[in-house]
Amino acid sequence: MDDLVKLAWLLHISTLIFFTGGMIVSPIISPFALSLGADAIIIGLLSSITSMVTIIIRPFAGLIVDRGKRFETLMLGTALNCAAAIIYFLSNNLWSFAFGRILSGLASAFFMPASISTAIDLSPVNRVGETLGWRSTMFGISQLLGPGIGGYLADLMGYRNTFIINFLFVFTALIIIYFTSRMVPKDIVKHRGNSNGFKDIKRLLKLNFIGSMLAVIFYSMAMSGVWAFLPAYYVSVGLGTATYGLFSSINGGASIVTRATSGRIADKHGSIPVASIGAIIITLGYIILSVFPNPPLVYVVAILVGVGTGLWVPAIQLLALGDLPPEIRGFGSGIYSMAFDAGFMIGPIIFGFIIESSGSYLSILWLLPILTFSALLIVQIVGLIMRRSHDKHLTAKM
Repeated sequence: MDDLVKLAWLLHISTLIFFTGGMIVSPIISPFALSLGADAIIIGLLSSITSMVTIIIRPFAGLIVDRGKRFETLMLGTALNCAAAIIYFLSNNLWSFAFGRILSGLASAFFMPASISTAIDLSPVNRVGETLGWRSTMFGISQLLGPGIGGYLADLMGYRNTFIINFLFVFTALIIIYFTSRMVPKDIVKHRGNSNGFKDIKRLLKLNFIGSMLAVIFYSMAMSGVWAFLPAYYVSVGLGTATYGLFSSINGGASIVTRATSGRIADKHGSIPVASIGAIIITLGYIILSVFPNPPLVYVVAILVGVGTGLWVPAIQLLALGDLPPEIRGFGSGIYSMAFDAGFMIGPIIFGFIIESSGSYLSILWLLPILTFSALLIVQIVGLIMRRSHDKHLTAKM
């Protein structure tokens, strides 16, 4: 067990480095697109194209994971991200930049389901939520470090050189994943005999899984509006890339406080209460953002959304994936992750058209709390139905 925990932490570290590389470039994707001649609609499409690719590939990636190719899938996703960083560096027009975004989508499609599934496989019994919480904490730390570093580097050394730093981080993650794969016991990653490919979709059609996906779609749509357009807004009003970098870093730092504890609390008290509290705090943050989008009060928003996200992410993952059989965890993780992709695919396109028609980046902000409140309502409805079903089952036994 101790050996598996150590391997899980090697995986967590590689996840941290992988996400930090991505977060380094997150403040500069839309400003770099602006420098290549993009308008708000094009920025929205460039943000969505990654998710368009990912949403198609994720289920296939999950099936590969369930065939025992967990670490191979992780390494493929990481290698594709390295390639995307090189393409970004070489891009001199929107077409080549779009190709880089496609590679980023492929990288995410392969990396995410393999990462979630393998983390669960290496988790001690009855501590899945805690393990997912620590994995989520790695993302929070990357969000704390990456955007601030990326915004500073972009202002100091330019967009293109920042993409090289991205490459170095992701390549380091690839090396760690490779050596971790050499130490994992074969019975952890071997092919699971009961997997039936896409026929297993019927085993996922449960209320907790479907409800979680619907909630994540609304949550990620709101997040996509912030990620895709807040950096461009700050650049357009002369605040520079470092402003969003600081916002995102504060957001990630605040989320660290709650990510690991969220999973542990959800293990003991249930995922729905924890996810609901997270959604409430996020909604409050977005309400404030719609009124106060500029510094310094926007950093209060960053704290609230970060704390709420730290509660929401591990809890909603546990609600969706915690009771899945081992032989379909990769496939289930891939299908579940499609909800996040769907939100990031739909949101920027809708927001881009709203911004283009209104002429203001701020015109989308009032939609964000509505979306996250919708996610909260879905989780509450799922909880209500599950409680009633449980009560009926107990009554029938009596």
